[in-house]
Amino acid sequence: MNLKKRIPEPEQEMEGYKEVKSFFEAHKKRRKKWDIYDLVSRDILKNIPIKRGKVLDVGCGYGGLMNQLSLYKKDLNFVGIDFSQAMIKLGKKLYGNKKMNFLYMSADNLRFKDDTFDAVVCKDTFHHFKNPVKVLKEMFRVLKKRGYIYVTDLRRDASEEIVYQTIQIDSELNIENAILYADSIRASYTIPEMKKMLKRAGIINYKTFELKVGKNFLKDYKINKKYFLSASNYRKDKWVLIIRK
Repeated sequence: MNLKKRIPEPEQEMEGYKEVKSFFEAHKKRRKKWDIYDLVSRDILKNIPIKRGKVLDVGCGYGGLMNQLSLYKKDLNFVGIDFSQAMIKLGKKLYGNKKMNFLYMSADNLRFKDDTFDAVVCKDTFHHFKNPVKVLKEMFRVLKKRGYIYVTDLRRDASEEIVYQTIQIDSELNIENAILYADSIRASYTIPEMKKMLKRAGIINYKTFELKVGKNFLKDYKINKKYFLSASNYRKDKWVLIIRK
């Protein structure tokens, strides 16, 4: 698989409810082994000091990340936006309540006033956006002063070994998800590419880094050692961007 040049994903949305349910069921199977949303939630709370307020999840999918964060921080209210009506429908069915609102909306045209949210999060979605610089500007616009943005996504310069291992593991759960992963890794950005977009967006107060797997990884994230490979690979093919307004 040649990952040197970025190849945008096929022009299609995960719009069918059957397709979305299949995606959800594959996630459900994996979460019985180790929980993606718990892993990411712990990282978010380690990196951005948010205890209460309003959080926007850009590209929220069916709301798994918002739900997990809500278990750790009871005083947070969430708004999730996604450009898939089927995902929004499933999210409302699974998690919709007074503290967790789902809206069908494009990430490059957020229909919120300036300085609305205390934090903005975006997990494994940035490579989907057709206007990524505009998305960065929009996320920054709706963020309150002294608020934080946390973005994590695939990085195209991950090692081939990790990429092929992940495709193999995903194939065992759901072949469609393995195909989606292969398309997504080809469409993902490197940290140098992200820095160029941040410059174009006029954002200067940020830090970026690759996710690492430390010696206490299993203990810190409460993961059974027999699932070390799949859980650690999930981190090793990712970068993180943190923006402070």
